[in-house]
Amino acid sequence: MRLNPLSGSGTVLKERYRLEERFSGPDPLQGSLWRAVDVMAGDLPVAMRQLEIPAAQARVKEVWPQLQSLLHPQLPRCGESFELDGVLWLVRDWQEGVACDVLLRQRRFGAGEVLTLLRQILPVLAVLHSCGLVHGGVKPRHLLRRRSDGLPVLLEGGLMQRQGANAEVAAWRDLHDLGVTALMLLSGSAGEDGGWPEGLELEAAFRQVLERLLFKTPESSFGTASEVLKALESVVLPASEPELTLPPRNRRARARDQGAEGRIWPVVMALALSALVGSAIGWFLIPRTSFVVKESGTNRDGAAQQPAVKLPPAELDQRQQLFSRLQALQVNRGWFHKLVNASLLRRFPQRGGSLPSESLVDEPLRRVWTEIAEGWLARIEQLPPAIRALLGRLRAGDWEQPRQALLEQGVHPKVLEHLVSAGSQALLPGSIHGGKPAEPFRQLWIAAAMQSLGNVEIVRLTARHLEPTNASLRIPAGGVRLVLVEVAAGDALALGINGTPLMQMMVFGAKGQVMEQRGPLRVVRIAAEAGSPLQVLITNEGVSSALFTLSCRVDPLDQ
Repeated sequence: MRLNPLSGSGTVLKERYRLEERFSGPDPLQGSLWRAVDVMAGDLPVAMRQLEIPAAQARVKEVWPQLQSLLHPQLPRCGESFELDGVLWLVRDWQEGVACDVLLRQRRFGAGEVLTLLRQILPVLAVLHSCGLVHGGVKPRHLLRRRSDGLPVLLEGGLMQRQGANAEVAAWRDLHDLGVTALMLLSGSAGEDGGWPEGLELEAAFRQVLERLLFKTPESSFGTASEVLKALESVVLPASEPELTLPPRNRRARARDQGAEGRIWPVVMALALSALVGSAIGWFLIPRTSFVVKESGTNRDGAAQQPAVKLPPAELDQRQQLFSRLQALQVNRGWFHKLVNASLLRRFPQRGGSLPSESLVDEPLRRVWTEIAEGWLARIEQLPPAIRALLGRLRAGDWEQPRQALLEQGVHPKVLEHLVSAGSQALLPGSIHGGKPAEPFRQLWIAAAMQSLGNVEIVRLTARHLEPTNASLRIPAGGVRLVLVEVAAGDALALGINGTPLMQMMVFGAKGQVMEQRGPLRVVRIAAEAGSPLQVLITNEGVSSALFTLSCRVDPLDQ
């Protein structure tokens, strides 16, 4: 396959993305994967996929908008796409970590390690499948152990398609590939021939699940990721794993390297040591008791003290993973208990305030509790660390202070109401975000208000006759610019904004009335009745900072 000449290291695309290194390809289906930097965002690293074959471009174009809307902590956020000289370029977040195929060159994975990986990555596949998408490339090179928290990340492999695109594009195929991946990690053998790798011994229940994953017909294999998770509940996590040892010289050499997206050798021993220490600390700090039974008190950290109970090993393992993430996010555990408990009781009002017990009959409800907790964690993870650390202790004054500061700068209260409402919609479910909710949900509402109002920067312009007034500014990812445009009484305004497709704008009149509904960037004409100053709200919903330009002038049609 011929490599497009506009794709060498050092090439700058769209005067923004500078290609640094090609990791894979060129390949007819998956194209080429590049490490690049966004020069408009201070050389922020990004991953870019280059597709040249029309069929591959058409396949990805169909699913990319949906991928842009997916927010899951174990899926890289997808950014813009653009075409240059017949080549399609896709931009997504860069992930720091090491891919499983790199780790596999050093050692075999233990059974407990693979079991944990399956339990952590199956919910990610469930999200994709519920959206009608099939990953198409579940393999060790696309499973990356993220350096920041140790969680596995499912990288976009360039083969994503909609389910049913053809007979081979189905969810069970991803599950089959995950089974093959598990065998590769355990033994180094793919097992594609359907045979079991020689010398590989596993606990019977675990082996049964993997063997079923390896079936090549949908009738014999699992139908959904949830079914696999259910089957894995009966598999007991091994008490210990063989210790990873490396020769001293190799350890020192690897410690000098920086791992990123599995391309370069990672700091393996540092990761292994931190994971071991973190697991040990988490094991002693996290009580191995039910976390959904009714609370009987709190400790000095604000965490619920609960009666000692015995749960199945699979549930205990899930809980350990859940609270390891919670601890990494530095979120108050006592408040988080209340949040998930309240959410569960809202979903099941017929229980009359009664939380699930540790009994076998309440096992389905405990599973729902865990699903709710994971959903909240995915939302909370989007908050800045400084705000996350305050959850459970936030007060009304924490968001009133930035609100008052914006009012004093001339921002209309209704504009601020829109900002807070939009922020709460992104953080709270639809059934909760309508207005200021009760505790414990109010903590998230205040957090959303603080984040929304704290991201606003104000720009002031004056519209003139005949001569356009222009401004060019940068908006960080998730940031907001509010442009106050002074217009003489009786004058209409012509307003134009240019930026990325992931920017949105909304125009308010002097009395807070909505003149133009929230939508993509465009040229609009604002009638004289809007008053002055007009308040133009621009938000950047992309994954990196970007420039926008705004031009305004008195509309000559009213002269």
